[in-house]
Order: sequence, then structure tokens, then C-alpha cells
Amino acid sequence: MTYFYLYIFILLVFIIAVSCYNTYINSNTNIEPFNSDKQTFILLGDSILKNNAYVADGKSVDILLEERTNGKTICLAMDNSKINDIYDQVYKIDHNLNTPFTTIFISAGGNDILSYYVDRENDSTDTSALTTFFSAYNKLVNSIQNKLPKASIVLVDIYYPNNLTYKKYHSIISEWNKMIYDYATKNNFSVLKISNILTESEDFSFGMEPSSNGSKKLVDAIMTSY
Repeated sequence: MTYFYLYIFILLVFIIAVSCYNTYINSNTNIEPFNSDKQTFILLGDSILKNNAYVADGKSVDILLEERTNGKTICLAMDNSKINDIYDQVYKIDHNLNTPFTTIFISAGGNDILSYYVDRENDSTDTSALTTFFSAYNKLVNSIQNKLPKASIVLVDIYYPNNLTYKKYHSIISEWNKMIYDYATKNNFSVLKISNILTESEDFSFGMEPSSNGSKKLVDAIMTSY
């Protein structure tokens, strides 16, 4: 009889252990919590979210997201957009999308920084221009929040291209990202830190744009987190 109860005890322990293991596996493999019946993703900004010019057909961030969300991704982002250009994108958002099930991703500031520091060859140790850029960024985010107050807003930081041409601007990018993180903390916004996602050479096309590999990594991160 003693052996019988011991056998039952061991069997119960085994069943519980298997159940816990299956629960763990399922929770970690179900990486797409997206509810296509309700949720909508809106992409605003620049080529970080609209990189179709730099990858093969079907490999861009917006197309991969459209596939993964069953068509519930609206991409209004445009290549080469600066902060002030994004108001035209915001204007196109339907007011019907002002719901708690709408998530807006904003990638902005990179082209402003690129134009000022790289194209115009301004001093890369002088970060004072970032204050002006961020003031414009703040106003943009406020305008989006005013139009869709029920929607969730996700701020996208800037990655650090490891191309030699851009490495000397990493300190500028770091300062900008810090401004985004502080702003997000104060205003309760989420931040998609692509600076921690796109880190390898193969993540970039032409040294600075998200490649097809970068697209997949970025989309995986979005689907996992939002």
C-alpha cells in the first residue's frame, strides 16, 4: 500500500511538471498577441518604417507588418520625411481610428539630424541643434495625441549605424535617444528601442537603412511587444 501511494504521488508530480512545462512553452512561443479583429497599427515617420526603396519587394517593414496583422497596418510613413513633413501623414489618419485599439508608431528626427550634421557637415560635437529639433518633435507628438487621444503612441528611437561614415555621429544619436527616453518617461509613452534591435551589419542596407534582415527583426519586435 505504501508503494501504491508513493506511485500516485510521483505520478501527480510528473503530471504537474508536464503541465507547467507546456504552459511555459506556449507562453513563450505565442509571440503574436495581435488581435486582428480589433487592433490597428499606424506607421508614421520616415524610412525606418517605410524602407521599401532599400529592400526587395515584400521585405519592407510595412509589408511584413501588413502580412502579420492581416492587413490591419496602415503605413503613412514616407522615405526622407523630416519632423515637419509628418503633419501631412497625421492629417490622413481617419478620426474613426481614435480608439484604445489603435497603436501609432512614430519614427522621426533621424532625417533632421542627418541633414544638419551629415549633409551640412556641422560640428558633430555640438548638440545644441537637437533642442530645436526636439521642440518640433514634441509639438508633433502633441498634435497626434490631440487628434487621437484614445490611441496608444509608441516612440521609435534611432539606431547606431556601424558604417564608418556615421560612427562619428553616434554621440549625437545617443543624446537624441536620451531626450526621447526622458520625454517618454515624463509623458507615459512606450518606446520601441530599435537601437537595441538593429545592431549588426546585415541589419542595414547602404550602411544606414533597415535591410530585409533588419525589417524582419523590427517586425518581430513589434509583434512581440505590441
